[in-house]
Amino acid sequence: EPGADPLFDAGKFGNRKQPIVITSDTLEYDYKANVVVYRGRVQAEQGEVKLSSDTLTVTFANAKSEAGASGDGGVTVPGQQGQRLREIVALGNVRIDNGARWATGGRAVFDQGQRTLVLTEGPMLHDGSNEVVGDRVVVYLDEDRSVVEGGRRRVKAVLYPDKESGLAPSTEKRPGPAGAQAAPSEGGTAKAGEP
Repeated sequence: EPGADPLFDAGKFGNRKQPIVITSDTLEYDYKANVVVYRGRVQAEQGEVKLSSDTLTVTFANAKSEAGASGDGGVTVPGQQGQRLREIVALGNVRIDNGARWATGGRAVFDQGQRTLVLTEGPMLHDGSNEVVGDRVVVYLDEDRSVVEGGRRRVKAVLYPDKESGLAPSTEKRPGPAGAQAAPSEGGTAKAGEP
């Protein structure tokens, strides 16, 4: 449904009023580099948006020292004034859930400056029963659109028509197999505003 919640509401992940809860086996904070690294069964949640991965690296920028840093959006570091979110990198068994929509892949990079989320290493998007697979997925968070690129394999979409209104997401939530991939073939690009 156009105009509905985007597949990844990561653009609002740090801007919402609800707390962000991150759990992991270990946490390492490099104060000089402004980098926080969570390792081992990482789970991050805020409202309905959930992210899981093997490793999650959060990089902050000092808003006073970087030109063009905006005061809107972003997560501030507790106890550290003037720091804003620059980038989040999730590695290994990445899964992002938002209600009945979810995505899997080996790597996800959220870039606050570009306002993009890039999924690589076997990315697969799901919207209910519908799914799209490619080599690289770029989600433009402020534009409510996604671009799925092929390379070693072609873009593949499996869409299930709804009897009443054409292509529509299923209302049931089903767990997706992490690491499922389409067979390799030659490249292509598709733009997907939905699923």
